[in-house]
Amino acid sequence: MRHLGAIILSHEQAEDLSHLLPWKGLSQQQLESLVEETGQPISGFLLLSTCNRVEIIYSIEDPSLHATFYERMLSLLPSVNGLHPVFKTGRPVARHLLRLAAGLESMVLGETDIRHQMKEAKAAAIEAGHLDYRLRSMLQAVFKHSRYVRSFIPANLPLSVSSLAVRFLEEALGGLDSSSDPIAIIGSGPMSRHTAEYLSKWGASNLIWINRTIEKIENDANRLGTKVLSLAEFQANPSIAGRLRAIVSATSSEHPIITTELVERLSVPSLTLVDLALPSDVSPSLENRPGVQLISLDRIRTRLEANRKQREEAASRAETAVEESLFRLESELIHSMSGPILKELQKDIRNQAQKRLEGLLQGRLSHLNARDRRILYDWAIRSHREMNRIHRSGVEQILRNYFVEEPARGSGS
Repeated sequence: MRHLGAIILSHEQAEDLSHLLPWKGLSQQQLESLVEETGQPISGFLLLSTCNRVEIIYSIEDPSLHATFYERMLSLLPSVNGLHPVFKTGRPVARHLLRLAAGLESMVLGETDIRHQMKEAKAAAIEAGHLDYRLRSMLQAVFKHSRYVRSFIPANLPLSVSSLAVRFLEEALGGLDSSSDPIAIIGSGPMSRHTAEYLSKWGASNLIWINRTIEKIENDANRLGTKVLSLAEFQANPSIAGRLRAIVSATSSEHPIITTELVERLSVPSLTLVDLALPSDVSPSLENRPGVQLISLDRIRTRLEANRKQREEAASRAETAVEESLFRLESELIHSMSGPILKELQKDIRNQAQKRLEGLLQGRLSHLNARDRRILYDWAIRSHREMNRIHRSGVEQILRNYFVEEPARGSGS
């Protein structure tokens, strides 16, 4: 695990989520260029970018170069207004990934969206050829063991930002089934997909799903029975969506897509806007507009802070499960490595022993007769069999000391 590192910028580092914006536009391809520019021996990496965090998870060939890579990356990445991204190496990275996948580090305790986003980041890294065997093995173990940690979080707490947003929307509308007027969802990412699912499940019968590329949402829209519309069509003629009573937007657009002009062309007496995007999908000019009610990420965060005590109690119960799962994760990784390493070790010992024996028989022991040579060969074979009886636990202990123990300098803080 000493080879693993993480550079983290999240909602925990500032009151205003806008501090994430300089890194939000970073793509997997751009990150590849930056990693190459550092000149460090990075064997694998992935980019996790969500509405409330941006993380670079990586694997380095030489653990002594973690700090050098971190400093070099900070000099290449956009400035984040004086904030210092969190830097973890080794075992703390595994702990962080476990907590992250279980929803313990999210704005909403126990949310499930982050797990899907982590899997999508993994898939993108695999497709780009950026995921090495260390990261692949670690993420597979993390996804497996985080389910156990997740089981300690009460089911009555909000499970995701999207579910909490739908609850806000339900309150604002006086019930999702209070009117037959449509609700629009804009975007194709996990946040939009889960929002559509929650709306459909909790009683909203008239949904319109809008996206730049219809093909990205067609399958899910058909499954949920929602109508589909292209963003270009909607922006050109907003009234085509009907008398909208609400719009939930979670796109990756760099500029607002819900503008004052678009809302005016909708010609509806009241409209509730749920903005789950960063940067914002809603124009600032709509914040205090009569007839418009805005539900933003900051408002959701305020609600979460009000429930801090309840969330902290649940998180405390889950922390013991994190340490237990981390131990299991480490043991499984070490066990999976010990077999191949033991096999190679035995092969190397056999080859070296055979080479030295042949050297002796051709040199100082060349005078031996056939019978003595056979006795010597039988002794060598028995010795090799004894060496093959090296217990796996001994190799695993060596691996634990090499791969798990943190360097004395304590860079894994």
